[in-house]
Amino acid sequence: MTIQENADEAAAAYARGLDAGRIEQRLQGHDEHLRRINGSIDSMTQALRSLTEELRANVALFSANVTAGRRDISERDRIAAVRVEEAGIVESQRTVRWTAWQRLFAVIGAIVLVVNFGLGLYLAFGR
Repeated sequence: MTIQENADEAAAAYARGLDAGRIEQRLQGHDEHLRRINGSIDSMTQALRSLTEELRANVALFSANVTAGRRDISERDRIAAVRVEEAGIVESQRTVRWTAWQRLFAVIGAIVLVVNFGLGLYLAFGR
């Protein structure tokens, strides 16, 4: 080999090295870009997980509130039914018939009232 051939071969090797270095540098840039993409995908996945957990918690809270509302409605209906029943009991206690001794006193009182009224009329107009 001659010096010219060695120089040409060295120049070709140098050019190949430069090309390989550029390619390596480009690949390194692509690797960094892919790392950033993967990192952003990971952060997006984490954000979606936290959003999903928050949505599940909100749905559970909403479901609990709806269930409590239904329970409140059924509780109010039950309380209303009990109060209507209590009002019926009070009304039936008001309309209870008099006992025998209460009737006896009422009859005696009415007789005394009529006799006194008649006596008062007799005394007022009889003389």
